[in-house]
Amino acid sequence: MSIKTEKLAFFKLPFIFIVLFFFCSALIFNIRFGITFISTFHDYQFLWSILYKLAPYQLLRTIPECLLLFGISAISLYRVNVHQVTFKNITLLIFNIIIVCMIGYLINAIAEGIFDNVLIKIINVASWLFILVLCIIPSCLFYLFSGLFTYFYIKILNNHFDKSKQTFELTIINSTKIHFILFLVFFFFILIAFPSFILDVLVHNSYYFISFWEHIFLPSGCYLFSLLVVILISKNMFTQMFVVLQTDRIIKCAISLNIIIFLLNFILWKLANWLIYYVLSQNTELTSIVIILLGTISFILSCLIIRRLTNYYFHPKVKYKINL
Repeated sequence: MSIKTEKLAFFKLPFIFIVLFFFCSALIFNIRFGITFISTFHDYQFLWSILYKLAPYQLLRTIPECLLLFGISAISLYRVNVHQVTFKNITLLIFNIIIVCMIGYLINAIAEGIFDNVLIKIINVASWLFILVLCIIPSCLFYLFSGLFTYFYIKILNNHFDKSKQTFELTIINSTKIHFILFLVFFFFILIAFPSFILDVLVHNSYYFISFWEHIFLPSGCYLFSLLVVILISKNMFTQMFVVLQTDRIIKCAISLNIIIFLLNFILWKLANWLIYYVLSQNTELTSIVIILLGTISFILSCLIIRRLTNYYFHPKVKYKINL
């Protein structure tokens, strides 16, 4: 008698989880902002003139949160062998989403309360410290607590999920793809999180008059370009087959790459400032050449570093050939 093999999907349930979180987060933000705005200005027309730009900007800002929770949920669900898309599993994940959104709301409410009652007399609203207190610190705390909560929520309630009778096996066909996708998720979570804080500062400095080009389209274009470049230069490095998910390798590689690339670009930025102000005496033509040259060097070295580290973590040290 033949045993029917159940087809399991590694990323289907985490994808559903993150789509639900995305819409829930967007809904809560729009309702919360609308209520606060109307109670302050009592002007629905002015609300729409701000909200139709602020809403897509806020959706762009939720990308790091979605990437983090997608990666953590995928790893957590894999470890407890939950891969079936059932009503019960989705319901349990919805409760997770609701609690995570409540965590975000509470963190923001506490930050606003501390600022309004304590720090408003110390910190100028026009200062970048305003963004630090009301955006950067709450965002970092949300990343920490939402990630930990999601991981332990799935781990503790693992016996309440509907599980498949067979375990999900990493094979020569899916192992490299799964490791590559998870690497991209964690790498871009870290890569995008820091520029997102810079975006908040830029929006604050422009008094929340959001520009579609400067604050939405340009960052989105940079993210997509970076994604395509990383895929092209690192995909062929993921050739080693693992029978167990290498979470440590994925996270170590993502963190190491971001630290090295940040330090590289920081050094080149300092070098550019030194050359422009002390060597070139702010000569416009030479300054443009230096910026282009250092930008090209930064791009090439970043690509080489990404390729080298992904090769170190995910490319087999001993070459072998598998006949299918």
